[in-house]
Amino acid sequence: GRGEVRVVSGQAAGLMRDAAAFLTACARRLSVGELLAPLCELLHDPSAARLACEAWVALFPQLWRTLTASEQLAHYKPLLSTLQRPAHNKTAGHSPNVVQAWLAALCACSPAPRLPAATLRSLAARHNAWHLAMPLLQQSLALAPTEPAWYDALASLHSALGDRDGHAAVWKQRALHAETRRALALEQYGAWQAAQDAYAECMSRWQAGEMTLVNTPQPELALWEEGIVRSAKALNQWELLSEYAKAWPGSQPALLMECAWKSADWERLRDLFRRCDMRSQAALKMLQTYAAIHDGKLAEAEGRCNEGIQIALAQWCSLPPVSLSSHTHLLQMFQQFQELQESAQMLLELNTAQRNNQVPDLNSILVTWRERLPNVWEELPAWNDLVSWRNHMFSHINNVLGRLAGSENPALATKGYRELLWTVVRFAHVARRQNLPQACVSIIAKVQTVTAGVAGEQLHDAFSKLREQARSCLQMPQYLKQGLQALLQADVQFMATPQRAELFATKGELLLALADASGGLSAGDEEAVSQAFATAVSLHAEMPRGWLLWALFYDRAYRTLLAGNGGSAMQVDAAAPPPGAPLAAGAGAGGGRRRGKAGRPVT
Repeated sequence: GRGEVRVVSGQAAGLMRDAAAFLTACARRLSVGELLAPLCELLHDPSAARLACEAWVALFPQLWRTLTASEQLAHYKPLLSTLQRPAHNKTAGHSPNVVQAWLAALCACSPAPRLPAATLRSLAARHNAWHLAMPLLQQSLALAPTEPAWYDALASLHSALGDRDGHAAVWKQRALHAETRRALALEQYGAWQAAQDAYAECMSRWQAGEMTLVNTPQPELALWEEGIVRSAKALNQWELLSEYAKAWPGSQPALLMECAWKSADWERLRDLFRRCDMRSQAALKMLQTYAAIHDGKLAEAEGRCNEGIQIALAQWCSLPPVSLSSHTHLLQMFQQFQELQESAQMLLELNTAQRNNQVPDLNSILVTWRERLPNVWEELPAWNDLVSWRNHMFSHINNVLGRLAGSENPALATKGYRELLWTVVRFAHVARRQNLPQACVSIIAKVQTVTAGVAGEQLHDAFSKLREQARSCLQMPQYLKQGLQALLQADVQFMATPQRAELFATKGELLLALADASGGLSAGDEEAVSQAFATAVSLHAEMPRGWLLWALFYDRAYRTLLAGNGGSAMQVDAAAPPPGAPLAAGAGAGGGRRRGKAGRPVT
């Protein structure tokens, strides 16, 4: 209990006596050397890297503070040379590493030495020192706000981390024109079409020699150009990007390679590999893997794929440890590498099946591909990379299965087309959900050219394709007639009854929107819209959306009629209901249901 005296004996007593003697000796003859000797042993222990880093960060600023201004200036070049030593690359994947310790110590100095912007940018990306280089860049920018190098380095680091808001914040501070800030704000909010139009307008006005834009700095012009390219990728405008890359092949080799493989121009891609000397990157290894698989060089494809995975893993280790948007691109890349390995496996199975004249078993991989898709909220470039490669594989699968199936098994011959259609329709659905209807319509138009020779009853996702096309046209007033035309020309006989009912409901929406765009509903328009909704609910009575659309249509007609009669509800009740109106719910005096003039049952 409290106050109890314990007697320590044996080995513990000896340890305590030794410790007491050591402390007494230190108190009598204290020297710095005797204190630093054990500390040095601890700091040189390989497992005490964090202790060494913290000690250095605590000591260096105090030593730096004791130096005069001339002495600090004399140490600047040796300090810069120390930071740029190639030996530091050996510990770049460690945390903490030498560069991180140096930059953390420099951040704690007052005043901090101003390192070159390009050096800080390189050290941050190579040694995972983003959180240390950015404050140093911001301090230097505050001291010299007119030097463009600090803006360039900060914007580059934010862009490399996928920090769109940080990149826009740097450029809003730097941009000379309000038009540039407006385009950046639109891009931040994901309004890609408006952002592309804003960038293109700035570029057109500058090319026309407008006085307010004629003195635009070169970095801001480059920002406009990059903004147009980013917007085109987000809008899935790869034909436009291909034309642009071909017009400037020397300045955009990476973009030209990307456009080449997406358009299946493998000869151009191989030629670019020979002519362009690009730094080894994971994206380049992926393109080389694409080409190797297409050529049937599976051993080479496996080697390129493994190299790309190693580079991507090293890049992952150089990113901040917290989960940020900087990791999203690499996660998408890892999925691509995984699917490339599965593609090579499918090619092996297809080659074996052709030699043995047997049907290959691809169901496990195809089912996995259906279940492993990007998230609905991920931007279209990630979806496009995945879907473009799958479409190449589906086309190859369909060619092989078409030769193996013959005329006795037509379902097997269209297996590749069915998978292609399902994947592309899902892609179009995501584009429409992200409020990119123009991209959705262009995606659907491309798949129609691929499946033009296949009977509709053999493609189970033909309904989904037609629905996405029509609903995208609803979001674009200029495409309402095209959407209605697609529904009128569609062969719906092979579709299920609920599917036909949904198409009739969509037809009613298109007719109503088209009438509104033309200036208002006429009597004929009311009859056509009502008949479309009536047909939908008569085909499939358990269709809540159809009943709701029909009810909203008549609620609108009632309010319009009420406003036209001066707000008199009695006059509206006495008026005849619109054509095709649903049955009245009330009962007459004789107990039977009362009907209006046009309140006939729907057949």
